[in-house]
Amino acid sequence: MTAGPALAHVDVRPRLVEQGTLAELRVELPPLRPTGQPERLEMEGRGIEVLSVRSRGRSGTDTVWTARIRANGAAGVTPLVLRAVYPDGGSVEVDQQLTVVPSPEGAGFPWAGVAVGVLLAVAVAAVALRVARRKA
Repeated sequence: MTAGPALAHVDVRPRLVEQGTLAELRVELPPLRPTGQPERLEMEGRGIEVLSVRSRGRSGTDTVWTARIRANGAAGVTPLVLRAVYPDGGSVEVDQQLTVVPSPEGAGFPWAGVAVGVLLAVAVAAVALRVARRKA
């Protein structure tokens, strides 16, 4: 089976990470296929170095993962692809976003840019949810 895009409620926390520093993300995936749970989670994004991803078990019907990453790319909203891989070789991809803020060594903190990035991320998530509900 090949990877297919998924529109589902996925929770990634925190969504705001500091440029160049180690961050630990908690990822909660709802059931993305009618049967079975993923055996691993892969992540990729422009300027995102994935150091490790490990399963933390389940929370209700969701699978819970911990990912250690480092955002080495430019500050701003960064697309992130989560790929749930199943024992039969199939996978499901979910698109997410992280907001990367400059490290403290840089000039002043760009609060306005961060606020715009977060608002854009929320707007994209709302549109994706509306599309998913219409298809259901």
